[in-house]
Amino acid sequence: MKFDATTFTNFIIGSLYFYLFILFLFTLYIGWRSFHKKRMNKQEPVQIDPKVAKEMAKKISEEAAMHRKERQEEKN
Repeated sequence: MKFDATTFTNFIIGSLYFYLFILFLFTLYIGWRSFHKKRMNKQEPVQIDPKVAKEMAKKISEEAAMHRKERQEEKN
């Protein structure tokens, strides 16, 4: 079998197309992973009922006042 410059050039060009195709697929895969990672990190905000929010705020403020009172008693 005889190898001339045309055969060698065709082999190199064919190889380049193959590697470019693999690079293209790899780029698509990385882009797809990045896109889905960003979508998974976005969560819809949780809507809390105003009554529940008021009760939670009341409970937190009561516990904070109780904690402050306990700390003042420890200092004295």
